[in-house]
Amino acid sequence: MERLGIKYEHEIVKTKLEIQEQALKHTVQEIHDNIGQVLSLAKLHLGTLDFTRPDEVAQKAFYSKQLVGQAIRDLRNLARHLNADRFDNLGLLKALDYELACIPAERSADPLLQTSGQLPALSKEQELMLFRIIQESIHCFLGLGDQSRVSVCLKTNTDHFEIAISNIDQQELIAEQTPLPAAYLSKIHNRAALAGATLQIDQHSPNDLTIKINLPLSHS
Repeated sequence: MERLGIKYEHEIVKTKLEIQEQALKHTVQEIHDNIGQVLSLAKLHLGTLDFTRPDEVAQKAFYSKQLVGQAIRDLRNLARHLNADRFDNLGLLKALDYELACIPAERSADPLLQTSGQLPALSKEQELMLFRIIQESIHCFLGLGDQSRVSVCLKTNTDHFEIAISNIDQQELIAEQTPLPAAYLSKIHNRAALAGATLQIDQHSPNDLTIKINLPLSHS
């Protein structure tokens, strides 16, 4: 029993670190792709000031100030994502909202997130494991092809809580779905078990794949 407890605690810490690492990757990408461009534009405005034209100087200085302010706000928002206690403070649904907001619009199904019923009361550890499964599945699906679109559905029934993460490839019907990585499958099955849930993979067609997590609910 003690070994199982140590293994469980180890998996909790490992999962938190992986979520933190994913947040860091997103932050680096966001700084490179967006904040870097905003600051470059501000630098361009300042580098082309012509002090013989005061009106133009005032206008470019104003735009530069606006751009730098936007970059500062974006950096502050990103810093919140890197907070080590972020998940504990946010909970499953809010953390999921943040995660889904990082998905490019062209890779998001419509609707991206569906919910049915009230989110059940889960332990922090259960929420952590379930969130990491969703996070891993999204990034795995997005890596399958440029035309993949993902969606997430949360559904609470009387006796169970179900999560479905779906991937639909918008390309013409392909003959065979790219196999999901074995390491990924092993991880999500293990995490589902630690959360007290079961996990299954439904493939309705080569282009339509869904990961389903089913968590029985106790009403005692």
